[in-house]
Amino acid sequence: MTNGKIIKTIGIAVTVIGFGVNILTDWVNEKKMDERIEEKVNEALAKRDSENEEES
Repeated sequence: MTNGKIIKTIGIAVTVIGFGVNILTDWVNEKKMDERIEEKVNEALAKRDSENEEES
């Protein structure tokens, strides 16, 4: 292989790896957001339940 082909191959590989890392980062951020949403919903439900118990 010539240096030009090696550099071109490395460039393509880096592009593909960068694309994969970007997709993985987006997926992780989405999962973190899902966890935060679930936590907030659970907090709101617990607060509502405790308020309902106080009224009873």
